Amino acid sequence: MKKTRIFCSACLIALVIGCKSEKKEVPTETEAPMEREAPLLSTEEKKGQDLLEKCLIAHGGLEQWRSFEGLEYQLNDKGKMVYQITHLRDRRAYLKSKKYEVGFNGKVAWSLPNAEQVSGGSAAFYYNLDFYFIGVPFLLKDPGVVVHYAGKVVVNGQDYESLKVTFGSGVGLTPEDVYYLYLDPKTYMLQILTYSISYFDRENAGVNSAKVYSDYVDVQGLKMPTKMENFEWKDGSMGKSKDHLRLFKDIRFLTKITDESVFEVRPGAVEEKI
Repeated sequence: MKKTRIFCSACLIALVIGCKSEKKEVPTETEAPMEREAPLLSTEEKKGQDLLEKCLIAHGGLEQWRSFEGLEYQLNDKGKMVYQITHLRDRRAYLKSKKYEVGFNGKVAWSLPNAEQVSGGSAAFYYNLDFYFIGVPFLLKDPGVVVHYAGKVVVNGQDYESLKVTFGSGVGLTPEDVYYLYLDPKTYMLQILTYSISYFDRENAGVNSAKVYSDYVDVQGLKMPTKMENFEWKDGSMGKSKDHLRLFKDIRFLTKITDESVFEVRPGAVEEKI
C-alpha cells in the first residue's frame, strides 16, 4: 500500500481516581492519591457551559446522542451523493461515492483509489469533515473542547446568543481552529457557525466563513440539520453565498453497527497516518 505520513500531536488524557480514607492523614507513597478536584472555570467558561447545555437540550439532549453507537446519512455534495457512517464513540468512519472510498480505522485515514476527488485532497482532512459539522453541538462535549460565552450579538439585523469554542493543545489535527456558534435567543437552536481552518495554513488562518444551519428535522429524538450553506464572513457580518451547499438526507442513528469491517483499510488504498 502507498503511505503518506501526516504527523500530528495526540491528545493524552490521564484519569486519576482517588480513594478516601477515614483518617485525615497525608497518604504515603504506597497509598492511593486523594481524588483531584475539577479545575475551576472562569466566569465566561461557566456561562458558556450553561448556554451550551441549553443548546444541547434544544437539540434533543446529550444523553440521547450518547445512547447511539453510529450515525449514517447520504450527503449531496454539489450533485454527487456520498454515503457516510461514523462510529460515535471512537470516530472510525467510512465514506463512499461512485468515484472513491475514504475511511478511518482508528489509526490511519485511507482513500481508494486516492484522495484526488475529495476536499483538500486529503483523506485525513476529509473523512470527518461533514460529520463534525452535523455533529455540533453534541461534539462540543468532547474532551479538550473549551467553551466561552461570547455575549449577545447582532448579525445582519438578527439577535443571537454566542459561544466561542477553542481546543486544548494537541486536541485533534488542528487545535488552533476557532469556532463561534450563534444561537437563536428564544429556542437556543444553532443557526450560524463561523470558523477558521488552519489545517493547510496555520499562520494565515482566520474566521472568514459562516455556515448557516437550516431545515431541521427530528431524527430519533434529536434535531438534525438537513441543509448547510456557506457565506462570506467579515467583521461580524455575513456576506454573499460561497456556492458551497451541503444537503443531508436519510439521516439515521444506529444503536449497533453490525459490520465494523467497513472501517478497515481496503487493499490498494493510499494511507495517511494520523
